[in-house]
Amino acid sequence: MPVSAKPCHGDVTYAAIEAEGITPDDIDETWLDDMVKRLFVELKRQLSQVEKSKSIPGAKAASERAADARTLASLERTLERLAKLEQQRALMRETKVAAKHDEARLALERRLDQLLAAQRARPAAQEPDE
Repeated sequence: MPVSAKPCHGDVTYAAIEAEGITPDDIDETWLDDMVKRLFVELKRQLSQVEKSKSIPGAKAASERAADARTLASLERTLERLAKLEQQRALMRETKVAAKHDEARLALERRLDQLLAAQRARPAAQEPDE
C-alpha cells in the first residue's frame, strides 16, 4: 500500500507511526479482530445496498450506473485488502503459537536434562534394586 507524502487533515502517516515506535505487536489483537469483522459487515451492507438499487424497476441514468460501478470497484479493492489482512493475521497467529510451543518444548528439555543430571549424580548406593 503506497504511503502518501501529503497526509490529509487528521491522517497519520506510516512514518509518524514508526517515529512513535509503535509496532504491530502493540495493537490489541482482540480489537483488531473486531475491526476486521466490522469492516466485513460494512462491506456486506454496502454490497447489499448496491444490489437493492439494481433491482429497482426502471432504467437507471448513466451517472447512477457509473456510480454503482465505482462503488463496486471500491468494494472489490476493500475486500482484497481485508482478505490479505486476514491472511497475514492468521499467519502471524500461527507463528506466535509455534513460538510458544517451541518455548514450552525447550523448557521441558531443560527440566528433563536437570532431572537426568540429578539422577546420574546420585551415588550408586542410593539406586533402588530392581
